[in-house]
Amino acid sequence: MSRTEPSLEEIAAALTELLRTEEIATLAVLDDGGSPSASAMHIAADGLRVYMHTFAQTRKRSEMVADDRVSYVVSHLPSGGYDERFETRSLQVKGRATLVVEPVEIALAARLSREQFPWAADSGLFENVRGPEEGQQAFFRIDPVQAVWADHRVGLMWRTVLDFSTDGRSLTAVHPYKELFLPSD
Repeated sequence: MSRTEPSLEEIAAALTELLRTEEIATLAVLDDGGSPSASAMHIAADGLRVYMHTFAQTRKRSEMVADDRVSYVVSHLPSGGYDERFETRSLQVKGRATLVVEPVEIALAARLSREQFPWAADSGLFENVRGPEEGQQAFFRIDPVQAVWADHRVGLMWRTVLDFSTDGRSLTAVHPYKELFLPSD
């Protein structure tokens, strides 16, 4: 049975929906020796870009400032487990992290976070985010560079490779997943 491959626009819409409805992603950063370390993070999406909030004195903050190459994964895992396996989807992103320093972008990240996390709307959690050397909290923006999108609604184990624009705001190309395993010239 052949399946219908989603278009670039359909994939972009599915990614945007996943990033706005899922709250937690696992972020991997690189330490000064090149080893990865991972943390569970709240994400707030602005289209295909995400904001992650952290405290100023953390390992991940200093590592992202030193090396902006990061990766994160976010998944929708239905509560029905195996019986709902055809609803599972995940996004594995390789991207670049930027410490948010401009007040306008800090305000945007805080607003998106309050909208996406109902529990945070009245918490005051994002009131102390300031510039890079001020305050106790910080936001990072993750701009996607390349990703693997797995969407079991298309077909069990269906995956594709995605490329993004330089600024991370748009999806520019879709490639077959098997291309990841082809020998390079």
